[in-house]
Amino acid sequence: MCGVNTTTNKNSLTRRALASAVALGLSGLLAVPANAQMEGVLEEIIVTAQKREQSLEDVPASVSTISGDTVRDYLGSAENIRALAGRVPSLQIESSNGRTQPRFYIRGLGNIDFDNNANQPVSMVFDDVALENNVLRSLPLYDIQRVEVLKGPQGSLFGRNTNAGLVKIDSVKPSFDFDGYASATFGSRDTMGFEFAVGGGLSDTLAVRVAVKDLSRDDWIDNLAANTPGDDFGKFDETALRVQALWQPSDEFRALLKAHGFNQKGSHPQIFYANAIQLGSSGLRDDFDVDVANQDGQASMDLDHVGGSANLEWIVGDSTITSITAYDSVTNFQSADVDGGLLSFDPADIGTLGRQVFFNVTTGDGLDDHRQITQELRVATQREGLFSQFGVFYFDEDIDVLSQDFEQDFSDIVTQNTKSFAIFGQFDIELSDTLNLIIGGRWTDDDKFLQVKPGPNSPSPADTIDISDDYFNWDVALNLAATDDLSWYARVANASRGPVTLGRFGFTSSATTETSHAVEVGFKSTLLDGRARWNAAAYTYKNDDHQLTATGGVANVNQLLNADKVLGNGIETDLEILLSDDFRLIANLSWNDTEIDDGTLRDDLCGSNPTCTGLDPVVGSRVGPFGPVTEVSIDGNPLPRSPEWIANLIMQYDMPMQSGGVLYVNTDWNYRSDSNIFLHRSVEFVAEQRTLGGVRIGYRTSDTKWDMAVVGRNVTDEIVVDGALNFLNLTAFVNEPRYWGLEFRYDFSN
Repeated sequence: MCGVNTTTNKNSLTRRALASAVALGLSGLLAVPANAQMEGVLEEIIVTAQKREQSLEDVPASVSTISGDTVRDYLGSAENIRALAGRVPSLQIESSNGRTQPRFYIRGLGNIDFDNNANQPVSMVFDDVALENNVLRSLPLYDIQRVEVLKGPQGSLFGRNTNAGLVKIDSVKPSFDFDGYASATFGSRDTMGFEFAVGGGLSDTLAVRVAVKDLSRDDWIDNLAANTPGDDFGKFDETALRVQALWQPSDEFRALLKAHGFNQKGSHPQIFYANAIQLGSSGLRDDFDVDVANQDGQASMDLDHVGGSANLEWIVGDSTITSITAYDSVTNFQSADVDGGLLSFDPADIGTLGRQVFFNVTTGDGLDDHRQITQELRVATQREGLFSQFGVFYFDEDIDVLSQDFEQDFSDIVTQNTKSFAIFGQFDIELSDTLNLIIGGRWTDDDKFLQVKPGPNSPSPADTIDISDDYFNWDVALNLAATDDLSWYARVANASRGPVTLGRFGFTSSATTETSHAVEVGFKSTLLDGRARWNAAAYTYKNDDHQLTATGGVANVNQLLNADKVLGNGIETDLEILLSDDFRLIANLSWNDTEIDDGTLRDDLCGSNPTCTGLDPVVGSRVGPFGPVTEVSIDGNPLPRSPEWIANLIMQYDMPMQSGGVLYVNTDWNYRSDSNIFLHRSVEFVAEQRTLGGVRIGYRTSDTKWDMAVVGRNVTDEIVVDGALNFLNLTAFVNEPRYWGLEFRYDFSN
């Protein structure tokens, strides 16, 4: 029987201690004497959060940045974009599909839906192109200039599905100066990587840049269920290519053309471990070993992504006309032994590590066909005291999702078409020398059509869903430059996640448009004569008709829901300081509190065998496809995969040598508190709190061309529950184990 949890949160002391430590640390750092003998100052941060280049201090919103060099450090263990999770305040990234289909969460808002056609409230914009589908977001990061994380509703300029914010990634663009690099990495689990980028001018008007990445890992997990035990799976091979050409025949016109491709193959998209979670516990059992599995089902992953874009810009008088046309197409298929264990018919094996009792579950799905076309056209005008921009945006996506159940021998095809058209505009009005008013608005029209086509032997009924909506989003902000080193801002904004449809193994559902209303205030400051930068923000939001996805449970459904309201509040702060010319420290912290506010909303209790320890009140039951289904109230629960606390600390120390080279030591530490994995609460299904540390110890030659380093990620080898399935056994998947490697890099230029 389920009951309401009345115990004290076991992490409350940890959270209070962390908050106190960070607060004391920040106050101590800011107490560095202003007359310290240092020459260096922090470089100015330029962002494109408002679709134009601006200093970070001039943007009236919470925006965090990660430099390309720092991104490279985080990816040192052959990780992918998930390595950016928690690296800036309020950002969480996870995936139940391993190296593909990342799911982004900002300020607690995200979507746990693992389907290939799921919609997220966080957009990903790569080189000014919005990548709608989660599979498109699987692109590896290499030759990156900067990552910007925009927090809060961004509906006016960036449109649909940005009500939580967006992750904006910019690659290094071609320039007329010759430059580039080559790098190689070798590390744990027979990991090997190679990157190469080169660019420069081919003539006075044409510049190009070519970048390549190749990354592989060998089998490293011993599958005890295999006929010949050994290192039986875990490998992957990834190759990516990006070619860009910049044509600038005059000062009034430029064209940036890009083509890119990505191929990925591997043995498993995600490693599931049967009964890895101890019954009655929120963590891994004592005898769990990340290097050992028991799987008797087939598994594989295969992905191909090609695309291109044309970014054209004309300058006409005081105005700039920009046209961005893009096309992307991706096919992928992933299969996995979802139950994570060796089949057993002995009831005594219920709850045993590596065992699945009575039946197997091996499924696969992917985009059998996909294409996305986007077109944006905008006009920006700068006049004395006024900046304005207006534009139109068109989005058209067609997808075919193939889902297969290998145990029951059937498949389904779900086709979906989404069309969206928008008109948007923004004014930035200089009210005085120190005060700016920014007003933006966007009207959007969405149409979505879904059709289920059952394959041979499929029990799924044919079905269609046709849904559409139009809506208006807006934002108003004030930015006050109180001094040369301090600015204050206040922002009121809303944004929407358009209507969504879902079809999977006979279950179809839809949800209406979700709208976020948010208020945010904050400041941005420069301290210690330019050697420190401290920004902070506080926010509150209310989501109407919030879209939720109920996954798994006793009925093993994947169903869309609309909650009446979801409420959120939080505080974010980040600090960067040069403690000396050779010692840089970066620290950030966020607290996010979310709550589902809907007394009528229900979720299915987990259907695991053994049964999880539920913490929500039972409010009803119904007859499901596999028997009685217990329903629990989720009113008052926090949003899933939404940790309250995220903290990050980076220290970078250079030691100049007599030879002229530099010996350096970089370390970074990231803390994430625990969170529910599903809409319902239980003792077992919790993404555990964790602290992951990285280190990079290297030597740079005096001409800065050669860089050689020892790299460590998750150096304490902390392995925790990162995700789970709640309809089989106490199945879990975990984070990456410890990694050590060597990196060699050569930078070349004229």
